[in-house]
This record gives sequence, structure tokens and C-alpha cells, in this order.
Amino acid sequence: MWHEPYRVCSYRHLGEIYHSQRVARGATSTPLAQGQKLKDIIYKFDGKSRTLTDYFQRARTTGLIVLKNGQIVYEHYGFGADEKSELTSQSIAKSVTSALVGFAIADGAIKSVDDAITDYMPELKNTGYNNVPIKAILQMSSGVQWREDNSARYSDSTEFFDKVMVHGSALVPEVLQTVKGGGAPFSKFRYAGIDSIAIGSLIRKTTGKSLADYLSEKIWVPLGMEGDATWAADRKGHEIASCCLNARLRDFARFGLLMAQKGMWQGKRLLAAEWVDEATRPDRKQVQPGRLYDGYPMGYQYQWWTFPGSDFAFEALGINGQFVYVNPSKNLVIAMTNVWKDWWIDDLERETYAIFDAFGAATDVR
Repeated sequence: MWHEPYRVCSYRHLGEIYHSQRVARGATSTPLAQGQKLKDIIYKFDGKSRTLTDYFQRARTTGLIVLKNGQIVYEHYGFGADEKSELTSQSIAKSVTSALVGFAIADGAIKSVDDAITDYMPELKNTGYNNVPIKAILQMSSGVQWREDNSARYSDSTEFFDKVMVHGSALVPEVLQTVKGGGAPFSKFRYAGIDSIAIGSLIRKTTGKSLADYLSEKIWVPLGMEGDATWAADRKGHEIASCCLNARLRDFARFGLLMAQKGMWQGKRLLAAEWVDEATRPDRKQVQPGRLYDGYPMGYQYQWWTFPGSDFAFEALGINGQFVYVNPSKNLVIAMTNVWKDWWIDDLERETYAIFDAFGAATDVR
């Protein structure tokens, strides 16, 4: 399974430990409607019937919220968290960054994902990103050299974390200047957080705004988020686009609901429906479901993981068990934050999807 460089903290989010930028909420919040609550969810995994209580203890679940037709039908918090807690989401930030690309295109700041990133950032011409299409970077298929392995004593991703976030000895723009080429764009899917960081820098360059300010303007204020968020950054304020957006669980669910509604919010179009579909449906061979890793059924598109099947479900995903699951066909959104005991646990991932299926079945019969 793929790896990332960030170790979650059980009771403090990363914005409290490292440098961060504030994502401001608006003057008013948009309430999430309360639906008929689900109780006693039983799901099947590995041939056994299981309860959520057992999963919550093993997965160390800090939050789980389920929206059906935009209404809260299940909400749970644990390990000291509640509805006002700011929770670390890890790589869910990648999918948020993808949405910001859609807004930047709508604003005319970026013309097309088929353009090379160096059309907008000529300062990257002497790096592995020279002439690489934005689309290839969004699909984690840029071809740049980058070893992402948090279980190794040394990898590019762990060095980035240590230098940029922990010690502050390097800045995001400086790291991007060191990236070397390794293969042809689109030839292979290779999970690399540096691709997300490059996309974040592209947004910053083309919009003239920080990621935090742009996120506030385009999503946090219009959606009426309940709380401010924080986004981990280097010591000069460049946000880490690959990680560490910290927010309330209900606000992560609101983001998922925006995507489930194909960019509509309270009757107003915020994000193009065409972008939502384009960003969440694999359209090249190397990112099709079942092609990412041997034996792994998921697919990938623009910083979103995609499920096989006709529902066209997709999710934002982060290490230690962070999820924003969106099933537009079922009008179902699930946001979950955990503190798994290891970076990634394959069995817990599969079990989590069994839980999502159980919620889908339970809400379908109503």
C-alpha cells in the first residue's frame, strides 16, 4: 500500500504543533439539517457481523459523520473530540487542493490542465517538472523522481517533513527546485506528495493568493463552515498542499457535500459540475481502478481516489485513517477521522469500506 510522511497526533492537530495558516470562516454558518438518526449499524467483514463500537476502539476513531440527502443521520465522536474539535485530516488536503484548481480555472487564472506547469511557473524549467502537463501532476503521474515511504529511515517525503515542517531549514519553493525528472508523464501512477505541493504552488502563483485565503474565499465562507481551519505551512507561510488541513468534522462533511452536489450549494453554483466529474472519474489507463497497485481495486484521478462500479463513488484519503467518502448516486457523504496505530493498515481500510457499504444499505431502505 502507498505511504505518506506524516505521523498523526492523537489529541492535537498539526496546526498546533507546526507553522500554519488560518482559513477564515464567514460571519455566519450554514446549519446541516438533522435527519432521522441511524442506530445499531451492523456490518459484515471477513465473514463476521460486527458493530461500530468494536471498530471505534480498534481504529481509535475521533469522529464519524454520515450525511444522507444533505441531512445528518449519524454522528459520533471519541477520544476526547467533539463537534467543535479541529481534527487533522492528513492528505485530505490534496483533494481540497484539487478543488481549488477547479476554481482557478473558472477564474481564468489557469487556462487548462493540459497546459504545462512551466507555462505558469517558468522557475521550474530546470526541474523535473519542465513541460509536464498539469493533468499529469494532478494524476500523480508526473514522472518526477520522488520516494514516498514513511516506513524507511530515509525517503524524500520524510526528509521534506523534517526539513520543512519540523526544523524549518527549507522552504516549499526551495524543495521544488531540487526535483529531478525520472520518467515520461502519464506513463505510470506513482504516489508522490511533491506533486500536490507543486499544484499548491501553481495555485498560489496564478491566483496571487495564499492557499488558505483562496480556500476561505471559495469554499469556507460560501459553505458557511462552522469553524476556522488551519493549514500547515513552512516558516514563511507556504502551505503544505499535500497535507495537514485541520478542521471540524462537520466542515469536512460540508466539503464532501459540495462535491456530492456537483458544485451546487443552496441553489447556487460554486464549482463547475464538469470539473467535479472530470476530477473524480479516471480517464487514462494508468489511473484506472485496479491499475494503481497489484491487487488494489481503487483508481485515481485529480487527487481523488475512485471506487470501481457504476456509482462513481470517490474519496479523499489520509494516513492513519482519514476519509471523506462521496457517493453521488446515493446522495451519501461520510467523513471519518481516526488515529490508526500505524501509517496505513490494509485490513482496516477494507473494513472501513464495509462500514461505508453498510451505511449506504441502511440509508437506501428508508
